Amino acid sequence: MLTPAYVKFAGLIIYVLTAINLANSMVVYKDLVISGVGDGVIINYSGTDYIYVLTSDLSDVFIVDVLSTSASGQYSGAVYMKLAKHAINIDDSSFLVVLYSTSPYVINISKVSSNNVQVETLRCPGNVSLQLMFRLINNLTGNYGPQPVQIPQYLKAPLWNVVIVTLLLLMFAATALLDVRDYSQIKKDRWGVGESIALVVRYLVYGSLIAFLCAALITIGLTIYNNFMYRSSSFDISWLFIPFLILVANLIAYYICKWRGLYDVIDEE
Repeated sequence: MLTPAYVKFAGLIIYVLTAINLANSMVVYKDLVISGVGDGVIINYSGTDYIYVLTSDLSDVFIVDVLSTSASGQYSGAVYMKLAKHAINIDDSSFLVVLYSTSPYVINISKVSSNNVQVETLRCPGNVSLQLMFRLINNLTGNYGPQPVQIPQYLKAPLWNVVIVTLLLLMFAATALLDVRDYSQIKKDRWGVGESIALVVRYLVYGSLIAFLCAALITIGLTIYNNFMYRSSSFDISWLFIPFLILVANLIAYYICKWRGLYDVIDEE
């Protein structure tokens, strides 16, 4: 990206040399058809001496960038210009690129339009101000249709899954603690810490299973809603990862408790 200081310096160099007739001017006109996003031009240049580059300003629907490098006495760079946003019309009618060097240099012009690329090579002598004038031909049809509206973050973030799992597990855990109190009073001597843990785990399995099913239904519903309202599918299988992981962990704990025989006292009549 050109800095303001560089633009002023390069412009001053080109203007002064042209004004005192040390740099002759050569103007080349090119037509550039703009049919859609990505259409534009790429100008690659290289030479044995520093190459000054200036570009004209364009509206914000275009991107213009200038890059340059030097290595082993060889100077090279590129000018990139392309349509970056959907548009049904463009206000710009032309794009100007000015290059100057004290030594001869070579430029390759690649015009991109509707995925078609036309390449042309120009050889420019030293002390010549080369002005490339691209006439922008508006071939935008405007038939892009309404653009998808950005999906709100709360509809595509998995935070709601965490909320569902947390609320359901808390509800079932609270119910389990109430039953633990009742069972401990009824079964008394046969009731221990292991049975209390096993009963809580069983309720957590119920809660995590319901949470997983709710998360799956909501994920499918939101996918359909986002596709209908925002023209974009936001389904992500990772949304179900947290509920599924919690369900699996509770099932493992449940079968460990069952293997230890902790449900014998709980399930007896």
